[in-house]
Parts: sequence; C-alpha cells; structure tokens
Amino acid sequence: MTDMDASQQAGEVDTHPAQPKRHAGGAPLLPPVIAYVTLAVAGIIAPPVVAGGSPYSSDASLLEFYAHHVGAAHLLAFLVLASAVPYAVVTAIASHRVRAAGLDVPGRVIALVGGSAAAVLLALSGLASLALTQPHVAESPAVVRAVSGLAFAAGGPGYVVFSGLLVAGISVPALVGHLTPRWVGWFGLAVAAACELASLSAATDALTLLLPIGRFATMGWLLALAVTLPAQPRRRQR
Repeated sequence: MTDMDASQQAGEVDTHPAQPKRHAGGAPLLPPVIAYVTLAVAGIIAPPVVAGGSPYSSDASLLEFYAHHVGAAHLLAFLVLASAVPYAVVTAIASHRVRAAGLDVPGRVIALVGGSAAAVLLALSGLASLALTQPHVAESPAVVRAVSGLAFAAGGPGYVVFSGLLVAGISVPALVGHLTPRWVGWFGLAVAAACELASLSAATDALTLLLPIGRFATMGWLLALAVTLPAQPRRRQR
C-alpha cells in the first residue's frame, strides 16, 4: 500500500507541473523615460552650444545655422530623431500596464494612438532637420525656411498636441483605477489640457509659449508616472 500511494503521489506531481510566474507589467518604464528626457533636453541645449548661438533667434540665424554649422545641424537631427524611439517605447509600456491592471478602456487606446502619433511626428521633425544637412540644400533660403518650418510644425504643435492624448489617456484610468497617487493623475490632466490648448499656437503666435510648457510638463509627468505606475497589477483601493 505504501509503494502504491507513493506512485500515485508521483503521478499527481507529474500531471500537475509547476506553472511559471507571469510578469504582467512587462518591461520597466523608468529607463526609456529617462532616455527620452535626456535626448529631448540634449536636443534643445546641445546644438546651440555647438553652433555658438540659437538657430531660432532670427531668420538670418536659421540660414547661417544650416549653411555654416553642419555638425550642429546633424547633432540636432540625430537627437530629435533618437528621442522618438524611447518615446514610442514609453507609450507601449504605459498602455500595456493599464491593460494589465484590468482597465482595458478607451483611454488606454487613446493613449496608445496619441503617443504613437507623437513619436512619428517627432521622428518626422528629426528627419526634416536631417534633410536640411544635405549638400546644396542650404544654398536655397526658401527651401531652408520651408523644411525647417515643417520640422517645427511636426516637433512643436503636432508633437505636443498628440502627447496630450497620451497623457490624458493614461491619467484618466490611473485616477479611476487608483493605479497611481491621485496627484499624478490630476497633474496629468492639467498637462494634457495645456498640450491641447497648444494647438491654438497654429492659429496665433501669441500662444506659442504653450508649446514649451506642454513639452516640459509632459517630461515631468512621464518621470512621475514611471516612478509610481506599478509594474504588477494590484487590488484597487477605495
């Protein structure tokens, strides 16, 4: 009887193998957020430092930047284009974490679409800047003005407005599902509102100030989200 019982127990062990642990949260969120913020800030600061002045201070400075500071122009294009990659990764991870928490809601999809569109526009801005570094392009002031205008439109109003969809799409389920501290959710809604209002900068230059506000506020919110949004789903708190 003892041998039979032992064999039955062994059979039960064989037919019920241990299940591997599942990591519902997926990849870490903080490293790509830090990578994005670092590249984005470097893209704002480094090229003017290398060129010895901002290319956006005047029309003459813009033409001189692409005509006589090719190295700085290449650096600008690289940093802007490179920053789009971790931004897309952040979008995917944040959307996945909301879904892993059991909140497969429209806001998550809105965040995924908005963040993806923002990353594409950011990449387009970098590629347009790269096009201006090609030989003989800078010899045509009209081309420089037109292509740099496209780079600004994509990386300025376009990027900021769609970033607002990412921020709002994550902030709402974060508040409803208590995924983060409440201040992170409310801060995100305020940032999203500023980003959407920045779309008015396309209608009037008087509201262009909203673009850097939306851009840097989004960076701060992403850092807060990366620290507070849990990698593993947890029970909702009342």
